[in-house]
Order: sequence, then C-alpha cells, then structure tokens
Amino acid sequence: MLDFSIINIICTIANLLILYLIFRIFLFKRVDKVIMQRKEEVDEATKAADIATQKALETKKEYEDRIALADEEKEQILSDIKKQGYDEYERIVNDAKKKGEQIIIEAKHNAEVENERAKEIYAAQLTDMVIGAATKIAASKHSTEGDIELYDKFINEAGADNE
Repeated sequence: MLDFSIINIICTIANLLILYLIFRIFLFKRVDKVIMQRKEEVDEATKAADIATQKALETKKEYEDRIALADEEKEQILSDIKKQGYDEYERIVNDAKKKGEQIIIEAKHNAEVENERAKEIYAAQLTDMVIGAATKIAASKHSTEGDIELYDKFINEAGADNE
C-alpha cells in the first residue's frame, strides 16, 4: 500500500518546486515574452485600425459635405436656369406682343390708306359721272320730263357702276 512518509512528501514538494522553477525560467518567460509581443502587435494593429477608421469617417463626412454642397449648387444652378428660361419666355412673349401690335397698327393704317384711295377713286368716278350728266343736260333741251328722264338715267348708271 501507500506509505506516507515525511521524506517522500518533502521530496515530492522539492521536485515540484524544482520543476516549477525550471518551467518558469525556460518556458513561462518565453511564453510570456511571446504573449507580450502578440499583445503589443494586436494593440498596434488596433490603434492603426482606429486611426484608419477615424480617417475614413472624416473622409466620409467630408464627402457628404461636398455632396450636400454639390446638391445645393445643383439646385441653385437649376433655379438660375429656370429663371433665365422664364425671363427669355417673357422677353419672347413681349416681343411677339409688340410685333403683333405693330402689325395691327400697320394693318389699320393700310386699311385707312386703302379706304382713302377708294374714296378718292369713287369721288373721281362720281365727278366724272356728274360732269357727264351735266354735259348731257346742257346739250339737250330743258324740259321737265327730259330732266326727270336724265336724272333717272344718271341714278341707274351710278347704281350700275357701284355694283
């Protein structure tokens, strides 16, 4: 069976202490050193990732601001173009109105001129007819019946010329 002796216990404890010291010197220091190096690498990588993330966020915000400014500028340009379009439309409409009014004024003037010419032509024809009638009256004998007949003939000729 098992014997418990103090010497066995002390030897076992001494062996354990020696093994612990050997492991600590040769194994744990190196493992701790490797673990610390890995931890430092991870910390550096984490810091670099944080810095890169911060820069990316700043760049994203900058681009968002630029996009917002571009949208505002686009809206301003569109507004200016619409205003120019409306101004051009108003100018064209006003020019068309002025030309239309000018055409109406010229048409009225031309109508008045044509009306005056027609009146002059009609007056000249009437004058010729009156002179012709007066000549016939002067050449013929004056009798009441003859005068009535000449007046009727003059009125019929005047009516026939106007139609």
